[in-house]
Amino acid sequence: MTDAIFLLIVLAIAWGLPIRETFALRPPGSWRRAAVIGGATLAGAYFLSFAEITLLSDVAREQSVPPYWDGARAAAWVANLLAIAVFVPIFEEALCRGLGYALLASFGTRAAVALTAVAFTLAHGVIVDIPVILATGIGLGYMRASTGSLFPCIVLHAVFNGFGLIAAAAFAT
Repeated sequence: MTDAIFLLIVLAIAWGLPIRETFALRPPGSWRRAAVIGGATLAGAYFLSFAEITLLSDVAREQSVPPYWDGARAAAWVANLLAIAVFVPIFEEALCRGLGYALLASFGTRAAVALTAVAFTLAHGVIVDIPVILATGIGLGYMRASTGSLFPCIVLHAVFNGFGLIAAAAFAT
C-alpha cells in the first residue's frame, strides 16, 4: 500500500513533464544489449549475495523470507510474489530509473546512474545488503542509460526479485 501511495507522489511530481520521455516508455534500442547487461548485473548481484550469506550467515537481510516453507500459506506467498516481482519493480524503476534518472540526467549520465543507484540502495534501508543493492542499482542505471528504455529495467528487477523468492521457497528447510 505504501508503494502505491509513493507511486501517486511520483506521478504528481512528474505532472506536466512529458511522461513518455521522463519515464523512458519506449522500446529499448537493443533487447540483446539489455539482456547482456541484465545477465552481468544478475551474476554480479547474486555473487555478492552468496558472499554475504557465506560471510554473514546470522545477519537478517533486507530480502529475508521465512526459513521454511508453509504450504498452508501458499496463497499469501503467491500474493507476496506478485507484489514483489511485479508491482515493486514497476514502482521502484519508475521512481529511480524513470523520474530520478530524468531529473538527474542534466548532471551527466554517470551522475544519473550513480545517484539513482545510491538513492535506490538507501531506500531499501538495510546496511548488510548495501553491496548487492548498490551493484543492482548501478546495473539497472547502466541498462537505462544504454538502452534508453525503462522496460528492460523493470524486467531485470522483476527477475531478480522473483527468482530470489522462488529460490528461497524451493530451498527452505
